[in-house]
Amino acid sequence: MKMKLYLSLTSPYARKVRIVVQELGLGDLVSEAVVDPFNAPADFLVANPLSKVPTLVTEKGETLPDSKLIVEYLQTRGRGLATLPRGAQRWILLRRQQLAEGIVDAAVAMRLEQALRPAEYVYQGWIDRQTAAINRALDALNSEAAELLHDGAIRTVEISVGVALGYLDFRHAHLQWRSGRERLASWYFGFAQRASMLASQPPAGA
Repeated sequence: MKMKLYLSLTSPYARKVRIVVQELGLGDLVSEAVVDPFNAPADFLVANPLSKVPTLVTEKGETLPDSKLIVEYLQTRGRGLATLPRGAQRWILLRRQQLAEGIVDAAVAMRLEQALRPAEYVYQGWIDRQTAAINRALDALNSEAAELLHDGAIRTVEISVGVALGYLDFRHAHLQWRSGRERLASWYFGFAQRASMLASQPPAGA
């Protein structure tokens, strides 16, 4: 019996998990089930009453209803990602990862505001606040881009940054995040060519 990963092909949270699965060499142990969390099937709601993707069901039937939980669990099952160091450098890396995850949270919030609300109820002030947060975080990541790994064994830090930038391309291309951030753009150009990144790209036009 394989692990079962409930996901949406457009979710950046699910994409992060899919990349981790590939980087850890666990692809043969995980089957994917594409679901719509806004029109969820009964088995998915049993696995995750919150109706959020991704959700992982292990071979033993244990359910993990959050991407961070899933990534932590998968790292106990496979090898291929570089571990974070101890000490001060660890907190620097985790701060960088949190910036990337914050970009995703803000970008998803913007997407939901624009896609789910009738146009007359869209709160532009909320969108502006999220956009400003994204731009500040991008500036910080750009200043540290030289410290991001590109080849070989990468860390969850790089995966988080790569997923964030990919989601901006996918849903918020109008933000033109590369403008004035040449170092970060150069890093992403190479990182986006990893097999795990290419295999997990959201479908065009979705």
